[in-house]
Amino acid sequence: MFILKEMDELWELFSSNAYRPNILDGKTKEIIAVSNSIIADCLPCLEYHYKRAIRAGASKEEIAESIAIAMSISAGSKKAKYSPVISKLEVE
Repeated sequence: MFILKEMDELWELFSSNAYRPNILDGKTKEIIAVSNSIIADCLPCLEYHYKRAIRAGASKEEIAESIAIAMSISAGSKKAKYSPVISKLEVE
């Protein structure tokens, strides 16, 4: 259990530092986190970061646009990965 506690503490330290406003402000970081939650396929992450983004001043339109970008990247990666295979398939 000691190692698990250490891992949790290290993650918390890393995470809190990653979200601290620096070059990017808190709102921007939370909008990015919303997009990354989609890419990571993590619903609890999405719900958590959506609420934080709203509290940080993000509009629903900004969040929706970030989600659209994440979905486009995800779909594009599938297209790039599987198009060569699909193009070789014969449709009868």
